[in-house]
Amino acid sequence: MTILVRRSNLMVPASQHRMIRWAWNRNADAITIDLQDGIPDAALETARETLQSAVAQVGKAGAEVFVRVNAAYVYADVAAAMCRDLRGIVLPGAESRQHVAEADAILTELERHHGVELGSTEIIPSIETAAGVWHIREIITASPRIRQVCIDEAELAASLGIVQGADPDPFVYARGRLCIEATAAGVQPIAVADPMGLSTENLSHDDLVQIATDARNLGFKGLVCPHLNWVNPVNDAYTPTESLVDYYTQVREVFAQALAAGTAAAPFAGRMIDVPVDEWAKDVLAMSAACAARDAEKQTAHEKARIWQETAP
Repeated sequence: MTILVRRSNLMVPASQHRMIRWAWNRNADAITIDLQDGIPDAALETARETLQSAVAQVGKAGAEVFVRVNAAYVYADVAAAMCRDLRGIVLPGAESRQHVAEADAILTELERHHGVELGSTEIIPSIETAAGVWHIREIITASPRIRQVCIDEAELAASLGIVQGADPDPFVYARGRLCIEATAAGVQPIAVADPMGLSTENLSHDDLVQIATDARNLGFKGLVCPHLNWVNPVNDAYTPTESLVDYYTQVREVFAQALAAGTAAAPFAGRMIDVPVDEWAKDVLAMSAACAARDAEKQTAHEKARIWQETAP
């Protein structure tokens, strides 16, 4: 089975034309053009007019491109965004199976109208309310278009009428519920980088790696990045390190030798290597290979985009 490598998803406001112009150059696995936050209704039509070109622009170095639509204007936003370069939509405030089914039907209609492969446009539900948390299972199983799901803690705090803060952490249950339900359903849970009570300005690369690592260790498989400087630290946090790859390569070798010798366990580096450890080693090495392949794919696309940009009239 192909491993989905979507470690970083950079959020770019549709109104920020400079960011739209240069976001392709930031090494993100995915980029989401945000039509919801910071754009007044009066400016939406103008944003929609350039949306397809923006999708092509931000994705020219290999990033998968999503559009975060407005909950009240899903049809109009998707109609403006639909094209072969669009990977999917982020659906804000998902609360029920019906909510997802309506978006699915819109995508099917517009895929057919634009000649896009039916069923190819993904839906990433964004859980932002208590009802969304309660109905996570029915939401993530409502459509085969769903491969990832995110939880937006800032929006969830607002819907609950609470002030964000780190202690006590009000979202331990919500995060855990999302990660367990999503993983059980074969859907990737992804975090939104809005750490409770934390100022994200002037954070170092190491600080950002630690935030992403903490999210990974909770069960999240990727992270929505609010700023350009988050992308590389997030990619680093979700990519197995060389030392980890070397260790698990040796684990597999030791275990293979043990099996050849007629035993299902062997000591190595202070621990016993058995079937569960070997299975985990397979997962780590497979993820490493998948990340390397994804990075190579982006590098090739980036080089083509750079050459085109330098030689374009």
